[in-house]
Amino acid sequence: MKMDSEDCSITENSSLHLESDQKDVAASYRFAASHEGSLQVPVPCAVMYVVFTTILVIALIALSVGRYNCPSQCEFSAPAESHVSSCSDDWIGYQRKCYYISTTTYNWTLAQNFCSKLGATLAVIDPAKDMSFLQRYAGGAGHWIGLRNEAGQTWKWSNGKDLSNRFNITESESCAYLNSTGIGSTGCDKSLHWICSKPSK
Repeated sequence: MKMDSEDCSITENSSLHLESDQKDVAASYRFAASHEGSLQVPVPCAVMYVVFTTILVIALIALSVGRYNCPSQCEFSAPAESHVSSCSDDWIGYQRKCYYISTTTYNWTLAQNFCSKLGATLAVIDPAKDMSFLQRYAGGAGHWIGLRNEAGQTWKWSNGKDLSNRFNITESESCAYLNSTGIGSTGCDKSLHWICSKPSK
């Protein structure tokens, strides 16, 4: 069968159209694929980004609101029983009292005189909470406290108050000391460390 030139040109034209159509489809597919790929964001990443941003914004708002609601009260304040107080440098503050722990030794009378010169007395331990606090500082060494028993009388603190029954002093000496095990007594002329106390300002 013979094909004339017109049939050949139709066939060539149609094949050219087919090829160009296929190229257009492929190009448009590639464009669509690359276009879609550039817009796609993995869902978990998008969710994490939104959650993180939301939390950050809420935290910033909470901090701002808190600062405006309590400008002075939001500052960190030391607890009531802390050592931060109005006591001078060599003294330790506790429960509205200032304590001085000596580094040298004296007899009871000289220790009491030393405290008096500083506007204090040998330590008066009241309440019992003070005792456990001071025992940590005294350690194993005896420290004079303001407790004395003169000539067989009752035990009295340096401020004139009688000793309460909660302190049991078994020794029969006249002056009391404190160490990590409790309160004991010994001769007043013995040379020991001491503890002064006075109210904090």
